[in-house]
This record gives sequence, structure tokens and C-alpha cells, in this order.
Amino acid sequence: MAASLKEKKPNSRPSAPRAPSAPRDPSTPRVPRVIVVGAGIIGLTTALRLAEAGFDVTVLEQENGACEGTSHANAGQLLYDRIGAMGSPEFLFGVPKILFDSSQGILVWGLANPAKWPWALAFLRQCTNRAWQNNTKKLLEIAHRSRAGMSALNKRHSIEFDWRKPGKIYLYSTPKELEAAQGPLQFQSQFGGRDQLLSAGECIEHEPALKATSRKIAGGVLVPDAEVGDCNKFGRALGDILVEKLGARIKYGVKVLRLVQGQNRVEALETSQGLLEAELFVLATGTMTGKFLGARFEGKMPITGVKGISVTFPAGPVAPNCSVADTAKKIIMLGLGDRVRVTGYGIFSDKTDIRQQHVRLLIDKARALMPNAANFDQPQEIWAGLRPTTPNDLPMIERAGYQNLYVNAGHGSLGWTLALGSAEILLDKIMIEFGRDLPPEN
Repeated sequence: MAASLKEKKPNSRPSAPRAPSAPRDPSTPRVPRVIVVGAGIIGLTTALRLAEAGFDVTVLEQENGACEGTSHANAGQLLYDRIGAMGSPEFLFGVPKILFDSSQGILVWGLANPAKWPWALAFLRQCTNRAWQNNTKKLLEIAHRSRAGMSALNKRHSIEFDWRKPGKIYLYSTPKELEAAQGPLQFQSQFGGRDQLLSAGECIEHEPALKATSRKIAGGVLVPDAEVGDCNKFGRALGDILVEKLGARIKYGVKVLRLVQGQNRVEALETSQGLLEAELFVLATGTMTGKFLGARFEGKMPITGVKGISVTFPAGPVAPNCSVADTAKKIIMLGLGDRVRVTGYGIFSDKTDIRQQHVRLLIDKARALMPNAANFDQPQEIWAGLRPTTPNDLPMIERAGYQNLYVNAGHGSLGWTLALGSAEILLDKIMIEFGRDLPPEN
């Protein structure tokens, strides 16, 4: 059942998104040309805000459609208040267990590659409580800008993407685990948002699909303002808006081979379709960002891939209403229209290959959690994507060495949640440098 997103008054006071400009008059002087590399959710939201600000935007994508990579079949959550950085003391204390128990769903052996050691060492330095709090606070600031941006976007364009605001329930299998979750929640609550402690019975009352569960539930936490939707549908709609309403261009099936450098500037991109010139370039290239930047990437927070796997099924007789996270089994289940999606795994890897044992385990966990939620014998889609992750879990939204090259990458598992806020932050930075070249009305 599709629904368009309705405006929600934020709990914090994020910076107001810039108002979009009027459509460009072809007779006005030439405006700066921008090439955005990547038509995932980060690239598309970046392109949208740049086009609305008055830039002449072209998006390049090596796939044959929008949101066909990491954004294609992700967990489908928009969670603006109860998010946190991956690196934490709890993660560090859990490493011995996940090293020898693959059923945990977090596989770190990919970090044994010497090329990954700098990332791993930098990540370990982020696993203190102080670092977790600092990184989480910054993530929440971006998320709050995203919420304001999403509300403003929906006022301008009605987008159908199976959006709902059913809330999210975090399930805990022991009283000890439930108690341990209170510390992070108390910290996050300083920055707005709501949560509610639930007994096992109240968890089932809020989510009837849990009534037949074989999982042990000690209690849970309800985050009532959590939203769900189809990121792929949302991204494809943004692509249509860019082309049909804002006059931007999206070129699919175009592979960027290298940056053509000038005097501390990027002059053009060498692509599979020849040289493409512009005044400004933005890399929204996820895990491929380091490849494009080369030596310019040194000294910046490196990005590694953390593979997630999802399986999407036809909805069953008792499909979930809420988004439900089984914290012990490390899976998320939610309903998307007439489908149910289960998402799990955090595999440190640069490959999107899918092992059948991982799929079977994911389905078994989902079936145990909500036996009647979906037709588990008929999966519609099995997908894997690489979450581009920095050691501190904060995205890179900045100039990348050259005067006219910017990066918007490294959003980890929170790409959709952070997308519009990140686009606003990048637009602010670009306007300082390039805004004077826009027509006065912009």
C-alpha cells in the first residue's frame, strides 16, 4: 500500500533546508555545470539539491538504473532519532564471540587482509564510550537535518514509495540485554525523539506478528517515530523529478575511468563515453571513492565495505506492521506494501557475492521470529549490497583535495536516513565557493 510522506515536526531544531530556485530561463547566462558521479540515494539527493539551487546538473551512473547498488534493497528504514555509531565498547567486547560464531551475523575476518589494517586500527580507536558519544551526536545532527529535508521535499513533490510511520521495536532476549540498552538510549534521548520500554506482552500487543514467535522475548524498546519505505522506489522517483522537473540529465551505463587533472582542479572525467567537462564534480561513489581519489585520499578517513543481505517475500497472513529488530539474532523485519523484507549481516568484504548458507540462516531467523509474517518458501528477491563505512561511521562530506572536487560518501548502514541532511551540508559548502556564479535569483 503506497503512501506519500507527510510532514513531521522535528524534535530538535535542525537548520532549515534551502528553498529551491525557480526553473532556469534558457536566456540567462551559463550557470556552473556539475557532474555528480553515482545515482545511488546519496548521489540523487545531492543532485536534487544542486539542481534546485540552480546548478546545471548531470549524473553519471555505471548501472542501468537508479539505486541499483547499495540503495536497491536495503533495510527500508528512516530512523532519525535512535541511531548510533557502530564503534562502541559493546562492539569491542563482543568481538571474541562473533569471531567464533558465524550465526551472529557479523563477520570480521575480511579485516585480516593487510590492506584493511589501517581501517581496522582506526575503527578500534573509535570503540571508546567518549568516541561513540561524539560520533553518535554528529550522526543525529545530520539525521535531524534529513528529517527536515524530507518534510520539505514532500511539500514540493509528492513521492510514492510505500512510506509508513509504524514505529520500530527493538527486541531483547534477556533482562540483562534490555538493561544494557538503556545507557545508549538515555544518551540519544538528549537530542530529541521518543522511546518507550515494553514488557514481553506489550511487544506482542504492539506487533501481533510476534504472537507465534518461538524466540524468547524479555522485553523491548519502542521507537514510535520510526518510518519505513522503499528506498529504491524513492530514488527512482527522484531521478524522474531531476530529469522531468529540474532539467537535469542522468546518464546510465557510463563508467568513470579516471579524473582528468589540471592546475589543482579537475578539468574533466574520462568515461566509457569519452571526456565530460564541468566546473564542479561530486563523488557519491560509496566504497569506490578511494579508487577515484588515489593519493588525495590519504589522510582522510578510509572507507570499507560492510556487506548486508536482504531477502524479500510476499506478505503472509500476519505481516508485520512495525519494523522489528531482533537484537540477539541481528536481523530486521518490516512490511513494505504487499511485501515483507528481512535484512541482516555485517560482513566486512569488498564483494557482493551471496552464500546460500547465509540466506538459509537469515530465513530461518525470520521464520522463528514471525512464522506467519511472509511466504518464506517463495522469496521474491535475494540481494546483497556494500555499506560504505568509515571507522567513525561519519560520512565524508567535504572538498577532496582539488578546488572543484567534492565527496559525499561513507554513510554506512544509514545512507537513506542521512541522505538529505548530507546533501544540505554539501550544498552549504558548495554555495560558499560557487554560489556567486549563479544567477541572482538563485
